[in-house]
Amino acid sequence: MKKIAIVGLSVLLSACVSSQYTTDVSSESYREDYKVAQVEQPVTETVTETVVEEVVTTPSVTIVPPSDKQQNTEVARYGYTIQVVAVGAQNKVDHFARNLPNNGQPVWENYKVVNGTKWYTVLFGDYATQADAKQAISQLPNEFKSLKPFVKSIDAIKNSPYPTLNKLN
Repeated sequence: MKKIAIVGLSVLLSACVSSQYTTDVSSESYREDYKVAQVEQPVTETVTETVVEEVVTTPSVTIVPPSDKQQNTEVARYGYTIQVVAVGAQNKVDHFARNLPNNGQPVWENYKVVNGTKWYTVLFGDYATQADAKQAISQLPNEFKSLKPFVKSIDAIKNSPYPTLNKLN
C-alpha cells in the first residue's frame, strides 16, 4: 500500500509540471485624449460709485405703564413678566411669593394642568420689554436665580388655555 501511494503521488506531481500546461494572460490599457482649452483674459470694467450719506432721525419712544382703564379691558398689553418657579402645591406658591422682593412689582400665581398634572406657576413683575424683564432677573436674590427663572409674555399667558392669573399682592 505504501508503494502505491508513493507512486501515485509522484505521478500526480509530474502532471503538474508538464510542459503542456498553458495559461492565457491578457491585459488592456486605456488612454484618454483631451484638448486643452485656451484661457482668455477676463473682461474687466471700471466701476465708479457715488456714496450718498443720508441722516435718518428716529423719534424717541416712551413706554408708559397701562392706565386703570387699559388694565380692566380685554385689550392685549404685550407686557412681560418673570416665571420664577412652577410647583405642584399651593403652600409652596405662598412660600415663594413671600420670599420675593417687595419692591412694588406685582406677584401672580397661574394655575394650569399639563398632561394631567396640576401646576402652579409663580410670576413676578410687570415689564414693558423683554430686556427690562431680563435685567430684573439679574437683580433677583440668589435663591430665585438658582431656579432658572425666565421671561414670559403676559399676553401669551392671557391667551393660553389656562389663563387663571391671580394677583397675590
